[in-house]
Amino acid sequence: MITHIVGNRPQFIKLAALYHELDKEGYEQNIIHSGQHYDENMSDVFFQELDIPKPCVNLEAGGGSHAQVTARAMIGLEEELIRVNPGLVILYGDTNTTLAGAVVAAKLCIPIAHVEAGPRTHQKTNPEECNRIATDHLSDILFCPDGISMENLRREGLDGLACMTGDIMYDTYLTIAGQPDQEEQEEAIVMTWHRQENTADRARMESILRLVERLGEKVICPMHPRTKKCLQQYGLWEKAQTVRNLEITEPVGYVEMVKLMQRAKLILTDSGGVSKESSFAGAKCLFMLDLDIWGDLERIDWLHKVDPQSEESVADAQRFALQARRVPVAERPKFYGDGHAAARMVRALQEKNLI
Repeated sequence: MITHIVGNRPQFIKLAALYHELDKEGYEQNIIHSGQHYDENMSDVFFQELDIPKPCVNLEAGGGSHAQVTARAMIGLEEELIRVNPGLVILYGDTNTTLAGAVVAAKLCIPIAHVEAGPRTHQKTNPEECNRIATDHLSDILFCPDGISMENLRREGLDGLACMTGDIMYDTYLTIAGQPDQEEQEEAIVMTWHRQENTADRARMESILRLVERLGEKVICPMHPRTKKCLQQYGLWEKAQTVRNLEITEPVGYVEMVKLMQRAKLILTDSGGVSKESSFAGAKCLFMLDLDIWGDLERIDWLHKVDPQSEESVADAQRFALQARRVPVAERPKFYGDGHAAARMVRALQEKNLI
């Protein structure tokens, strides 16, 4: 039995491609959902759209502090992994769910494969950085999305476990993007906004609303439930709804998000995953965090940082946005493989006798 442990949107997307590839090879699998994302629009819809089976259990670990979510996930995961006794646990990305799965599986002596291993922000103040480092060092095989991730693992002495596979999110993106969409829509700036750094205080959230307004053009933002809740708590929800060029929608599934990105002339985000997906979609990215995540995209100024609380940075972002255009497929960055990462992962697991 192979057990996949997931808990949020990017993990469901990564899971889909690998689950289907393992299924083609006839392996028995199950899925444990930590419940870290518990809103239906942020969870259930992804399993439906991506044609992956419902999890065998939802641990309902979401809500509360990092420690509370991680602790609830660890308790639930220990019970489930003891009950199922899988031969391999597969973990994804850098969430509290991922850390919980790594600690529990390692203590139960269950081999671990880590999908999207090796990216580093080099900032321990970033909670996801801590999660990813710990998971990489507890895992038995490490699947890297790009060359920089491989180099990071080499410096940490983990190159013997590392495999360059390319980015599995690209596999799923290509599957969805290849589906015909008859409806022609105007180009717009597409925004996602959810990180704790950008929702933790009123001044920061207000500055992001001002940034949106300064960009001038239509901005479409599928609103994360936590972001909406924080705007309401700070008395900014009505203000957000009156920003003339901001169109707030309900959260969307992955298929709809791909459609949005395919019409985007620019992506404004604080998501590491979405900032990388911008290169798949052909829309450059304004990144609302001072974190170095995808170095290759920063190097070519595809990913451009903006500090919403700095007048100089916002003015620079305005100039960047004015030059934004949709980039043809032939001109898009090619740092993240060819869309066959899942097949490489399965072959690597077979070669290492982990499945």
